[in-house]
Amino acid sequence: MMSENPHPTESSSEAPSSETSSGDGDMMDDALAREVEQAMAGMSPEDMASLSPATVPEGADTPDAVVRGTVVAIHGDDVFVDLGEKHQGVVPLSQYGGKKAQLSIGQALEVVVDRTDVESGLIHCSREGAVRPADWNTIKRGMIVEGRVTGMNKGGLELILKGIHGFMPASQVAERSVRDISCYIGETLRCEVISVHKRDKSVTLSRRKVEERERAEALEKLLAELEVGQVRKGVVSNLAEYGAFVDLGGVDGLVHISDLSYAPVDKVSDVLSPGQEIDVKVLKIDTERQRISLGVRQVQPDPWDRVADKYTAGEQLRVRVTRLADFGAFAALEDGVDGLIPLSEMSWTRIPNAAAVVEPGQLVEVVVIRVDANKRRIALSMKQAQPDPWAEVYDAFPENAIIEGKVTRLADFGAFIELLPGVEGLAHISELSEQRIRHCGEVVQAGQEVKVRVLKVEPEQRRISLSLKLADADAAHSMEDANAPRPEQSKKRKKPLRGGLEGGWDWQGLSM
Repeated sequence: MMSENPHPTESSSEAPSSETSSGDGDMMDDALAREVEQAMAGMSPEDMASLSPATVPEGADTPDAVVRGTVVAIHGDDVFVDLGEKHQGVVPLSQYGGKKAQLSIGQALEVVVDRTDVESGLIHCSREGAVRPADWNTIKRGMIVEGRVTGMNKGGLELILKGIHGFMPASQVAERSVRDISCYIGETLRCEVISVHKRDKSVTLSRRKVEERERAEALEKLLAELEVGQVRKGVVSNLAEYGAFVDLGGVDGLVHISDLSYAPVDKVSDVLSPGQEIDVKVLKIDTERQRISLGVRQVQPDPWDRVADKYTAGEQLRVRVTRLADFGAFAALEDGVDGLIPLSEMSWTRIPNAAAVVEPGQLVEVVVIRVDANKRRIALSMKQAQPDPWAEVYDAFPENAIIEGKVTRLADFGAFIELLPGVEGLAHISELSEQRIRHCGEVVQAGQEVKVRVLKVEPEQRRISLSLKLADADAAHSMEDANAPRPEQSKKRKKPLRGGLEGGWDWQGLSM
């Protein structure tokens, strides 16, 4: 068949009649038949001979050979391709999606030879990778065919390929593992022939190989288009503990859990769900390992860009505790913006850990201490949002007053005693007993209620010096008598107090 003829017929050896079948399956009308007769009427025998089958172009006489051609015509369900040397191939339009818009005259195509019609010289082809007609004369390993799933057995699926029985092992059903392959029963699947058993008239098939090939082709095409920084639409295909896989069009990229949101994410399912359409940003492309890293939060405004304008030192806020740490607790000011409440700023009293004061999810009042938007840090204080218990301590505990308190902790140099929530005093080891003692535990224990006398109050330094032995001696005296100066207080010590704590104690380095 000559490539110059845009309306090829199925056979050039038959004379056209008033009802001739055209390439698109419709009957040729009388007017077209007369045009063909008139065109052939003036032909010489040599011209007629030129219509007889010529030699097949190089490579095109070999089934499964891949040849290159150019689209010259599209009629009905057929695409006619010029293969060179005045020979044409025909490819089903259905293999290109069934839409003419996907092809254009002059477009170059690579096709696979199925067979050659010797009488007409027309070469029947298939799009590379497309489904090809299967029968026992043509079926062979590597062909892409379609089969309908008729049932399943212990090992896999049973299929029918136009009368040919096929079997697909469970491991070859899909690229990803499928728990219940019975869901494919009744469906028509595109698959690759991986072995032919002519003796028992059956073939072994793989849908997985088709998916792998399609994914590799799609990945190659996508990698050629992708650039770091691009924002693309995708569909969430699968969730994992460490992130979400997003389909970018036949190829999946991974959004790590840390790139899902500016706010901390405990579970991926809290943010995304399979089938959800989202915008993602391309963060990294690893062509060697064929991996694409994506981000969701990167396509959203960064809340830290507005932090410096929204929050200022001294501002009081109500925040929610998000998580605890050894050094304090983190609290959310808004989605994506967390501040730190240091352990020392959680209470006016000494606390062993953050869990002693707060728990995740709890709402607390805080005061902003410091904002550093560049380093993405905000320091908060819970205790500064509450009245300072030391503000009235001088009036509450006059010197020589006898009061009650609870021993909170022991040190080598003395015992700390809580007088009010947030207010502790220190009874030096020399003030615990009239007798000389080696350890504070010989006199008091943590948690013990005791009576103490106030020796000295220094509100600015947040220090109160206490004595147990003076309180025991004068516990029965009235407050008026207790305010009288005592000769013992005026005595000078011959030796400094243990630990260098002369006249009280050194609070430097001690945290309440």
